[in-house]
Amino acid sequence: MTLAQIADYADLIAALGVMLSILFVAYEMHQSNREAKLSNWRQLLSSLSQYKGLTQDMALSELIERGHADYHALTGPEKRTYGNYLEQGIHIIGNFSKHSGTIPGELKGLEGAIDNSLRDLLNHPGALTWWEEGRPKGKFMPQTYRNIDRILGIGGKGPA
Repeated sequence: MTLAQIADYADLIAALGVMLSILFVAYEMHQSNREAKLSNWRQLLSSLSQYKGLTQDMALSELIERGHADYHALTGPEKRTYGNYLEQGIHIIGNFSKHSGTIPGELKGLEGAIDNSLRDLLNHPGALTWWEEGRPKGKFMPQTYRNIDRILGIGGKGPA
């Protein structure tokens, strides 16, 4: 075997080593990306859990029930608290919708659960009144208005 042949084999082995290194880096990037997505989903689930935990405060829970029944029966400060509660829920639950294209396979069916959560939050006489009155204020992204209107089955008007 000549020195030129040995050099050719060495070049081939080096090229294979580079290709294997690139494949390994690609695999590691894929795994890292998957873990980052799962971490983001865990954070979203944690924020939703904390939000739902607010109702453990019986005074707030009672105010929410009264607001759900009749928004206009609330005092000014109660309307602000109730409205902020609904707005926070829309933002937190809406974050799931915003990331729906990145839902990992393990969380299949989450979109329906998200829609049901928003429907459960807003499908009350008081919440619907708050939604219609607050709509022109433009506090949400246009897609949020469209999404909620779709979920609630109402025609949209306002900033969206």
